[in-house]
Amino acid sequence: MLYTKNYIHEAAEPTKKIQVVILANSLDDGTAAKVMSDVCDFNDIPCNLIDIDTAYLGESDIELRSVEMRNIDGKGKKLSMNIDETIVFTRGGAIATKAGQAIISTLQTIGFFMVNDLESMLICDNKMSTTIALNRANVQTPRTVLLNSEASIEYAHKSVGGKFPVIVKTMTGTQGVGVTKVDSMDSLVSVCQALWKFEAELIIQEYLDMDGDYRTLVVDGNILACAHRRQKKSNKDFRSNVHLGADTIPHVLKVDEAKTVINAAKAVGGYFVGVDHAIVNGEVYILEVNGSPGVKSHFMGYDLYTQKKTKKMSDVKTFDAFLQYLLDPDNRRSFFRLEAGFIESVVLEGLEHDPVRAKLDSGNGTNASMFSVDEMKVDEKKKKVYWKKSGKKFTSDLLGVSKARHMEAIDVRPMIEHNLTFNNKKYLAKLGLTMKDTASELLVNRDLIKLFRVAINVNKRFALSDYTSRSDKYEV
Repeated sequence: MLYTKNYIHEAAEPTKKIQVVILANSLDDGTAAKVMSDVCDFNDIPCNLIDIDTAYLGESDIELRSVEMRNIDGKGKKLSMNIDETIVFTRGGAIATKAGQAIISTLQTIGFFMVNDLESMLICDNKMSTTIALNRANVQTPRTVLLNSEASIEYAHKSVGGKFPVIVKTMTGTQGVGVTKVDSMDSLVSVCQALWKFEAELIIQEYLDMDGDYRTLVVDGNILACAHRRQKKSNKDFRSNVHLGADTIPHVLKVDEAKTVINAAKAVGGYFVGVDHAIVNGEVYILEVNGSPGVKSHFMGYDLYTQKKTKKMSDVKTFDAFLQYLLDPDNRRSFFRLEAGFIESVVLEGLEHDPVRAKLDSGNGTNASMFSVDEMKVDEKKKKVYWKKSGKKFTSDLLGVSKARHMEAIDVRPMIEHNLTFNNKKYLAKLGLTMKDTASELLVNRDLIKLFRVAINVNKRFALSDYTSRSDKYEV
């Protein structure tokens, strides 16, 4: 029994029925997946482990936003997953095979909220990819170079400072496995040759003389908890991983530490990551970013909303605080990796032969996307809107009004729902109709952009759709 019912603050009642799904290959006692499962049980939240090695996708109904996973336990068990009511945790073992990666990619493409998505997991799993992402974000890391042949050893050693000791690591691996401290050139060559026999992919890093390191759990760009990991005096191992016997004590982050850690988490794009850093000569170095962090430490907790330190927390309390945060639907925001241009073509139902040139406006928070029509009449009594576009007549239910502010003026637009197609997919969109002279024929608001599940690249136009010539007066 990991806890009693008085260890946790009173659990918040979820506004929707939520279930947790863990994509992994183990639920052994003591693992992070086991802690997650126990905390979910305590909060009366259904939690299912999906064995990524045996499970496969069954029937799905995208309109009902439901997907079935089959054989999730290797014994034929099925699980129905609703897109809006399921939180999917991806653990490190789930990305070990191409089949596992395919399932993760499919779920995130369908629209499930993933902790974490495949791309960020792969970046974190590859230490060289992590270093590149951190360097691109101007986050300080130990000098790191790829070791891919015996001819590269001497050059790589000079590139990380030309001194000994150095650290040799396998490109992938967790919990300190595959990490070696090397004290001479002869040893460096021998270690590389031995590991290459097992087809290991290697990197070399400069050695940092430090008294342990710090593990910070970052959620949604905010700090959840932090611990200082120190080797026991009786342990001569230079590594400070908990699984190798390191002690952990709660740690309060200084301002520069917190800033660097958060920047590192953002650099890899993970929603929930473990950031490892060290302080050497007063400077903060990011050592690694783990996309599947364990929670077995004695943490200093932080409030995810205010970012103020709270109290010392166990693994169970730490994950409970994370879970309570996820129960708020506003905190389950998907990370969109599909790029769209700032101008795209959209096809409205009934206007299939006359595509609309649309501007994707991420700063538009109105209740409905603005759509410019040729004629319009509103019947308040019948709650109908009669409108015309490109010679075609339409009748729509009046849902209300959308109010758009331009400087001091407010444009009140009758609001309707209408089917449209973008990137080969159909959506039911809220449109605010206008007959005013506008710079855009269709101005797509944030809500519709979120339905499209795209990130906007301001350097591109028509990235996902065919070119449509401009039908308005102005270049947009």
